[in-house]
Amino acid sequence: MRHSRRRLERLEKELAEAQAAQAALARRVAMFEEIAAAAGAALDEKPEIPATLLAAAAHGRQDGAPVRLAVGGADVIAVIGDEGGDPREWWAVIRRLGSGAS
Repeated sequence: MRHSRRRLERLEKELAEAQAAQAALARRVAMFEEIAAAAGAALDEKPEIPATLLAAAAHGRQDGAPVRLAVGGADVIAVIGDEGGDPREWWAVIRRLGSGAS
């Protein structure tokens, strides 16, 4: 009985510590979001990926598939193969290269 009570007290203490850590993390995340909003960053925005790029990513081929995309008012041809990865990352790189930024 005494052992059970000690174990229960230890578990209650661990629960309280975990709840305090979670609350501290929530405060830090809220502060980060406020700083980002003040700097003009929109954390909820996700880049809109063109359907042609998503289709090429879903059906990657060994020899590559050319995809025509409009980037910054110019047409860009990207060759998408079976290299894997996240199409959002590809789109970010394609947009950066297509806009002339390096």
